[in-house]
Amino acid sequence: MTTHKEETIKVRGRNTRLYRGGEGPPLLFLHDPFCPSWLPLHEKLAASHEVFVPMHPGFAGSEDHFEQFEEMEDLGFHYLDFCEVCGLDRLALVGASFGGWIAAEWAARYSHTLEKLILIDALGLRVPEAPAPDILSLDPAAMRQTLFSDPASSLALETMPDTPKAEAIVSTILARRALARFAWQFPDNPKLFHYLYRVKVPTLIIWGERDAHVPIAHGRAYHEGIASSELVEVPNSGHLPHIESTETCAQPILNFLRNHCR
Repeated sequence: MTTHKEETIKVRGRNTRLYRGGEGPPLLFLHDPFCPSWLPLHEKLAASHEVFVPMHPGFAGSEDHFEQFEEMEDLGFHYLDFCEVCGLDRLALVGASFGGWIAAEWAARYSHTLEKLILIDALGLRVPEAPAPDILSLDPAAMRQTLFSDPASSLALETMPDTPKAEAIVSTILARRALARFAWQFPDNPKLFHYLYRVKVPTLIIWGERDAHVPIAHGRAYHEGIASSELVEVPNSGHLPHIESTETCAQPILNFLRNHCR
């Protein structure tokens, strides 16, 4: 099994918690707000890439000077600075859920810094006929119903317990605060769709068919807006297919990375 390490680096004077592992071309994974950690999917990707999983500003280990971040563009500049610190250039960028929104905004603005893009059930688009609900207004049971195809599964209950474990209370509060800063009530940028044409790199869009948080219509809208994209719909999976259906999610990602290698 690939080993990974956890460290804290400085980005413009701010502590940033980072998981990294593997060898090969660089791959930056922008995490979802529900499982901010090194995941089995990262382990699979690390077999062929050096995988970087930084915690977003405001999340546990990266909460320094969170008041500096007010808009999505601030997060984009943070990750450009992160790449300079780590010496990353022309990388593969993967974003899941909220991380997918950051990735989409980044790719629309700074496509020249990327080699390929992978979006997994990304927030960010405003699709009037299929609006994304305000996840922060839901209790844990309703959140499981919204996020998972099987909300009664042990995975769903472990990921979204009715009461967080004592050691996870602070990190859960920080994650909700960070998500609320950018996605309170309206987890989207109404202008983003109109600028997707500026994404100039090969793009893979992966979506859980049973996503009740960001419905599949959003995945199809991303596919429509990004010219060089392909869409893979993951059956029997909700908003977190990279967690709920790791094997099914990993294969198209690995194929895509292999087919669009340097």
